[in-house]
Amino acid sequence: RMKVSPQAREHTPALPSHWEARAIETVSRHGRRRILLTSLLDAKAWPAKEIAAQYQERWQIETSYRELKQDMLGDELTLRSGTPETVRQEVWGTLLAYNLVRLEMAEIAREVGVAPTDLSFTTALHYLRYEWSWLAISSPGTLPARLLRLRERLGELLLPKQRRGREYPRVVKKLPSRYPIKQVRSAK
Repeated sequence: RMKVSPQAREHTPALPSHWEARAIETVSRHGRRRILLTSLLDAKAWPAKEIAAQYQERWQIETSYRELKQDMLGDELTLRSGTPETVRQEVWGTLLAYNLVRLEMAEIAREVGVAPTDLSFTTALHYLRYEWSWLAISSPGTLPARLLRLRERLGELLLPKQRRGREYPRVVKKLPSRYPIKQVRSAK
């Protein structure tokens, strides 16, 4: 049971004074204990394992969105196209390129004998962009050898098995003061 903030109640007076939440404890694939909060209170209708699986799937989708927006589109705020038809074309082109990179990563991972998640999307994207730009101007006879070299090179770029942890744990930062602070220097 959690208290609704006074600011939220002031903004929307119809809110109750408290809201109910259900805490679900899970263990991530890395062995970390996590607690998920949900408003789905009925444990029979919404089993904890199902909610945890949905959360994991949602997290993978969010990661894919981040890869699309930050890595592929370079943090562009808008699409460049001017008409609805060309916007659709640009979105389809971006999704096609994303899936081609992922497909190539899956094929490389299969050949190397690792999980596709052991390859870095960002590294693969940059390397594929670089190599594909050279493939565009190469003679057709050299394409099979270049593609083989590309796959071998990407297979060598595996992520480290043990990722670094946070150097500084997450904390709630102190709110800045509303008033400027004057520092008085002592006269020596």
